[in-house]
Amino acid sequence: KQLAMEAFNSPIEIRIASNDISKLKTVGKQVAEILSNNEDLTWIRNDWDEKRQGITVQLNKNKANQLGYSKSLVASSLLISNDGLPITTVWEEDYPISVLLSKEDYLKNSINDLNDQYVTSPLTFESLPLRAIGTLEPEWTEGTVARRNGVRTLPVKADIERGKVGINAFNAVKPQIDALELPEGVNITYGGEYEANIENYVPMAKSLGVSIVLIFFILMFQFKTIRKSLLIMSTMLLSIFGAGLGLLLMGYPFGFTSFMGIIGLMGIVVRNGIILIDYASQLVHNNCMSYKEAAIASGKRRMRPIFLTSLAAAVGVIPMIISGSPLWGPLGTVICFGLLTGMVLTLLVLPVLYWKSVGKAEDKKLKVANETI
Repeated sequence: KQLAMEAFNSPIEIRIASNDISKLKTVGKQVAEILSNNEDLTWIRNDWDEKRQGITVQLNKNKANQLGYSKSLVASSLLISNDGLPITTVWEEDYPISVLLSKEDYLKNSINDLNDQYVTSPLTFESLPLRAIGTLEPEWTEGTVARRNGVRTLPVKADIERGKVGINAFNAVKPQIDALELPEGVNITYGGEYEANIENYVPMAKSLGVSIVLIFFILMFQFKTIRKSLLIMSTMLLSIFGAGLGLLLMGYPFGFTSFMGIIGLMGIVVRNGIILIDYASQLVHNNCMSYKEAAIASGKRRMRPIFLTSLAAAVGVIPMIISGSPLWGPLGTVICFGLLTGMVLTLLVLPVLYWKSVGKAEDKKLKVANETI
């Protein structure tokens, strides 16, 4: 729970881009209304807000430079003394709580209180009141005028209610946002969890491809035939079908931990396939059975070990599924449903495929050899 693995500030973020501030705010209100109507979302906000009265610190550049003060240093000192400086995140079950660094005896009731706020110079290690290095000027400003790729961008953000899955809420509001009639010069893009998932798909797909290639070469080293290697690897497709079905039934998104679960799942189901095919091959060569008889006998003989090991692993991850955790829930779901589906289909389908593919091919080779003789 203490691992903050997110590469985004808000799980839901809709970015509205345009150089016209009035159009940005109009579309921003429409998007915020759509988000507010979704019960799974909370704390709808944007980085601009309405114009508000603020205070600007005008530093005396000459004096500040001589004493070693910079704008960022003064800003950090004022932040610690007022709202607090974010330093880390702790987790209460599956809910993140920001930890702020602030002074216990800060004063922020008036401009005079801010003028009396002491700021320490990293150059001289002396503390001076703010009034000694600058002045405070009240003014009306936009909350924030954010720019992305040089274009004014209004990000509308939302958090997820406890126990809810962010990608499900996003999928519910995205069609409504896409249906909006946007003014000329305004476009909408999506950030947050959606963008992070898209960025992670490419490296995750590469890792999945590397895993499949390594498994194939290991099988080739063991069985020394492409036919048997591909036959065993077909169990991956059988288990992935169950994993996808499980994610759909449990309402979990297909994300990073789901990918990790599939990589682990492939190793388990391939092991089951090796156990079954290897035993069938032994029966053919050592007991002089036909491929059909060997396939049936192998399925019966290896049913118990494959069933018990798969069931034990599937039951072991059930606590992850029922926890409702958006991090571990998808991982447990992929392993549990993938193993159960892969186990059943491996015991029923793989022997038939072995008989139809390997058996038929070997019989054909034998027939050709006899005709040649």
